[in-house]
Amino acid sequence: MQPRFRPLGQPRQEEQTLTNRQRQLAMAVEQAGESIVITNPDGLITYVNPAFEATTGYRREEVLGQNPRVLKSGAHNRAFYEDMWQQLARGQTWRGRLINKKKDGTLYHEEASISSVADDRGRVVSYVAVKRDITRETDLEKQFHEAQRMEAVGQLAGGVAHDFNNLLSVILGCVEILQDRAGLDETTTKYLGMVHQAAKGASQLTSQLLAFSRRQVLVQKVLDLNAVVTETETMLRRLIRENIHIVTRLGENLGRIKADAAQLQQSILNLAVNARDAMPEGGTLTIETGNALLTEEYQGRHDVVQPGHYVLLTVTDNGTGMSPEVQSRIFEPFYTTKPKGHGTGLGLATVYGIVKQSSGYIWVYSEQGKGTTFKIYLPRTDRPLQPMEPVPSNYTKSPAGLTGNVLLVEDDPGVRNLTRSILEDAGLSVLEATSAEEALDMSHRKRDDLLHLLVTDLMLPGKDGVSLAQELLSYFPELKVILISGYTEHGLPDPTSVKGAMFLSKPFSRCELIQRAVSLLMEREI
Repeated sequence: MQPRFRPLGQPRQEEQTLTNRQRQLAMAVEQAGESIVITNPDGLITYVNPAFEATTGYRREEVLGQNPRVLKSGAHNRAFYEDMWQQLARGQTWRGRLINKKKDGTLYHEEASISSVADDRGRVVSYVAVKRDITRETDLEKQFHEAQRMEAVGQLAGGVAHDFNNLLSVILGCVEILQDRAGLDETTTKYLGMVHQAAKGASQLTSQLLAFSRRQVLVQKVLDLNAVVTETETMLRRLIRENIHIVTRLGENLGRIKADAAQLQQSILNLAVNARDAMPEGGTLTIETGNALLTEEYQGRHDVVQPGHYVLLTVTDNGTGMSPEVQSRIFEPFYTTKPKGHGTGLGLATVYGIVKQSSGYIWVYSEQGKGTTFKIYLPRTDRPLQPMEPVPSNYTKSPAGLTGNVLLVEDDPGVRNLTRSILEDAGLSVLEATSAEEALDMSHRKRDDLLHLLVTDLMLPGKDGVSLAQELLSYFPELKVILISGYTEHGLPDPTSVKGAMFLSKPFSRCELIQRAVSLLMEREI
C-alpha cells in the first residue's frame, strides 16, 4: 500500500471546507444587524462588529482591550450584575434587557444574550454577547402604557367632576339667592360669604379635572395663535416677577388653528406659572410660535402622532429642570413637587387635557440644572379666521320686566329646580322637561305658545342637548339657546354648530345665567 500524501502547499479538502466556513461565519458576524461583542476570560473586549459601532458611537479601536463597563449607564445596581455573572459562571446563558450609554452620553435600551465559550477541557476562553437595540420599541411601549394610565385616571376624574358640578351648582345658586335677601345680620352674611368662596374654589378644581379628563366643553374657533400669545403676554406681566425676563418670538406666516381661545390662554398662563416657580432666583421665560411639519419619521419615534402640518407653541425656561422620574408623572392630576399649600398639582394636568381635547400633542424636555421646554403641537387648518364673540356684560341683580317663554331641559332635579327659580324670579315663564324627548313632545303640544329661549344641558338621557336645539330651531327659527356645558362625552355633536348659542359652564352663578338670558332676549326685542 502506498502512503497517503498531499503535494506541498495544497490544503486538504477538509481544511479548505473549514476555511470557507470560517470566512462565511466572519462575514455573517460583520454584517449582522445585532451588536456582537466578544471578550476574553478577564472580560476585556477582543472584538466588536460594525453594528456595535453604529449603535454605540464607539469605533472598534476605541474599545478593544477595554471592559464593557465603558457602556455602563448607572441604571442597574450591583445586584443586577452579580446575578448576571453568577449565571455565566454556571455555564448558563444570560438573557435580559440593559440600559447602556452611548459615546455621546445618550442612554439606549438593548435586549442581550450573553454566553460563555469553553475549550475542549471546559475552560472558558471567551464570552460572546449578541445585543439588539430596542430603544424605539421601549419608548413606544412606555408611551402606550402612559396613555392608558392617563385615560383611566381621566375617566375617574371626569366622572367625579361631573357629579360635583351638579352639587356645586345648587350650593352656589342657593347661597347667592340668600345673600340677596334684605335684613341679613352680619354673622349670617359672613358665613354665607365663606360658603360661597369655598364653593367657587371647589368649582375651579372640578373645572380643571374636567379639562384633564377631556370632558370639558370647548368653544372652538379658528384662531391666530400669535394674537392669543400677544393678548396673554399682557396678563403674564402681572403674574411673573420682575427678575424674570419674558421673551416672545412670534413666527411669520403662521398657520391657523381651531381651539378655544380662553382655554388656550389658560394653558399658556399655567405653563408660565410653572416656569416662574422653577426660577426662584430669576431667569428667562421664552414663548415661541412657528409652523411645524410632523413627518412619518417623527411618527416612528412618537407612535401616537398623526403626521401632518401643525402650529407649534414652545414655552422654555432656564430654571431648575426636572428629573426623568418627575417628567414621567408631570401631567398627572394632583402630582406636584411643590411644598404643601403651594398649588394643587392640576396646572399641567389641565394643559394636558386641553391640548389633547384640541387634537394636539404636548411633549416636555427637561434637564436638571438647565431648564425645561414644553412643546405643544396643534393641528393647522386652512379655514378662515372667526371673530371672537364678545362676553356679555355682568348683571349683579335680576333685571325687572324681563319677559318670554323658556323651555328648561335638565335631568338633575336639584339643578333644574334652582334654574327654574332663577328664571322665574327674573320674570320669565318656564316650562321644564327632564329629557330631549319630553321637551320635544311639550313643544309640539304648545305650538301656539311661542318659545323664546331654550336652556338645556348638553348631556341628557337619550338625545343630547345639541341635537335637541337643532331640531327645535327647525320649528322655532327665532329661538334663542343657552347650552349648559357641565360635562361632555366623546362623539357628541359640536356645540358651536348651534348658531348664536351661548354657553354656560357648571357650576354657574345666578348672575351668569341671567346675563346670558338678558343678552339673548334683548336681541329679540331690538
